Amino acid sequence: MSSTRKFKKVEKPLSQTRHYSLCIPTTLVSDCRNLSQITHKVYQVAKFASLFNVSEVVILEDNSQVDATKKKISTAKLILALLQYFVTPPYLRNTVFNEKFRPYLTAASKLPRLSTLPFTRYQKQDHGRYREGLTIKMQKPTLARKKTGKVFKQTKYINIGKSKALALQSQLVPINARVTIDTITRKIVSPQEAYGDFTGLDSQYGYYTRIASSFTDLFMKGPLKEGYTQSVYVPLTTRDTSIPELSSLPTAETNPHILLVFSTWDTLARAFKLDQDQFVDCQGPQEFFDAQLPCPVSNSDVADAIPMTLTTLSTVF
Repeated sequence: MSSTRKFKKVEKPLSQTRHYSLCIPTTLVSDCRNLSQITHKVYQVAKFASLFNVSEVVILEDNSQVDATKKKISTAKLILALLQYFVTPPYLRNTVFNEKFRPYLTAASKLPRLSTLPFTRYQKQDHGRYREGLTIKMQKPTLARKKTGKVFKQTKYINIGKSKALALQSQLVPINARVTIDTITRKIVSPQEAYGDFTGLDSQYGYYTRIASSFTDLFMKGPLKEGYTQSVYVPLTTRDTSIPELSSLPTAETNPHILLVFSTWDTLARAFKLDQDQFVDCQGPQEFFDAQLPCPVSNSDVADAIPMTLTTLSTVF
């Protein structure tokens, strides 16, 4: 009898119906006094984003809060690094984050892992068959490649947090790419095949992160080729606007992607004013939103508003 153990693939149900992107301002951490408080505030955002299968988190820079003193890292980049850290497998963190960012991640390393992400918990049903990995450079490129003098940009080796890198069976992939690996067949697979739910963008499991340095970047520089299906403003303060209240969402069958912008109106107005010359005949930021969804309980804290809003969307609509 062969000693090779056969692994039975477990089919995982799909439950994702609507995709959500969250836009949070850098004022998220304006009331924090130190790195520990900032880390805990961002951790709450990461926790709820992963819990509700959020696909993207956008950090909107509030230029009115730029500190005149010299900083090694901006507030937006700090929030971005922390958000990425929480959805990176522990065994890849030292590879993904260079020494420049590590001093800012000390408090984050002491927090619990996000249990909703499959690569941060042990998959008993398939014995850890699927793992996240980071492609690494081959140690010795082929002789033919050396003779051509071309830059070696592809590899078959994947860092999956083991003592030895995993060599792909018959694939070459770009260097420094995040991938999902079937450790039995030694092939790259989609997160959908590995984990069931396809969350994130561009074959990532978890959420995609980016910084919007301006109002234009928020809507024009997203990862979606066709843009967002619907944009919804979630006010953090009471303010009368001409934006109609949300009454319905696109049907799940259309695979919609909805942008939720959590912000005070003043923050959006300032950002729009800086880019106003790019929007001919636009009267204000209200023209970029299809609807608004006030929180069930008036709240000016983004970290508190996110779970209330996502719960409302998942139960009422």
